[in-house]
Amino acid sequence: MKIIVITGATSFIGLHLLQTWLQEDCLICAVVRKGSKKIDLLPKNDKLQCLELNMDEYDKLPQLISQADYFYHLAWEGTRAPLRDNAEMQQHNYECSLKAFRVAVKLGCQYFVGSGSQAEYGKMDGIVTENSACNPSTEYGIYKLKTCEMLGNLAQKEQIHFIWTRIFSLYGPHDDPRTLISSCIKKMLNNEESPMTQCSQLWDFLYVGDAALAMKHLVLQKCESGVYNLASGKILPLKDFVIKLKDILGSSSELRFGAIPYGPSGPVDLKPDVRKILQTGWSAQTDFKEGILKTVKGSVEL
Repeated sequence: MKIIVITGATSFIGLHLLQTWLQEDCLICAVVRKGSKKIDLLPKNDKLQCLELNMDEYDKLPQLISQADYFYHLAWEGTRAPLRDNAEMQQHNYECSLKAFRVAVKLGCQYFVGSGSQAEYGKMDGIVTENSACNPSTEYGIYKLKTCEMLGNLAQKEQIHFIWTRIFSLYGPHDDPRTLISSCIKKMLNNEESPMTQCSQLWDFLYVGDAALAMKHLVLQKCESGVYNLASGKILPLKDFVIKLKDILGSSSELRFGAIPYGPSGPVDLKPDVRKILQTGWSAQTDFKEGILKTVKGSVEL
């Protein structure tokens, strides 16, 4: 039986990741912050053990479990503005990530998997591959990239497989209500008008359940260490996604494209190249319509 540690187990990705692993013969050690308001979202299952530790207490994990096989580090504070540019908070995330890696070494883990971000690349004009030069424009992106590079070096020295998933735009149940998809769903279900930018930028949306399966797949298939872009590979103008969303929900909301001006940087395209992860045998299985219906159903069930 494999033992799997997941920090940030009640996070957007974490909740879906542990659900995919519960289908296997394993024990999941779900690490959550003390006093987490989302702890009730963890499923009741004999395969799951909840461990309440703050991020700076990860060094206590070896006192609670003797060994583990796979270590997923998803916990990260300040993922949205304005905290994305809080350098002190992002530095703390970096230090706690190093601590998590050192714990994984002590526990004898074979794989350490971290969740990176498109923010590591910064604003890119063309197709983004894992070899594209990174030029992050936020403290969040800077420290995610710093974490990736440092852990990659440490993993080589410790001879641990290191997977870093650079995640693009996810959507699904339990997502932050401030995201475009979540906020649009709420307005459209109530047939409210939806003011937004021109939505002319190219975008890629991936259902969170497919992202979770990818993170599991990369370990089970014993994939090579390194960075993997995590996206659907289906790139469309953002406006097309919004119009599709309205059609799927059967909404009568007025879509007010252009009512909100772009920020100083203007529209930002997201054009991830996913050939590397496709070559491992993974591909997105949930189309946009199915993903939206699952998102709505999951939100109603909360």
